Amino acid sequence: MNAFFTTVFGTVELGIVDEVLTEWRNERLLDLHDPDVELAAAILIHLFREGHRTTPGLRNAASCHKWLSEHTFRDIPAYASVADMRTS
Repeated sequence: MNAFFTTVFGTVELGIVDEVLTEWRNERLLDLHDPDVELAAAILIHLFREGHRTTPGLRNAASCHKWLSEHTFRDIPAYASVADMRTS
């Protein structure tokens, strides 16, 4: 538990979190400033602090996390193009 509170984030650690967050965000076609991305970032930081400190480890922990793994596309019309989804 002590490691949870004393985790230090340098460029390498932030890079791991950013890589997994970017993959998660791109899979869901979410804008960087979407509130769900902020929540996902907080969850990923928490998972990193719990000990998932490699890209594969964090990616695996994210896939096991209920909200991160079940969060899917918002209500997008079936006829919408990828360009439409990225701008909405």
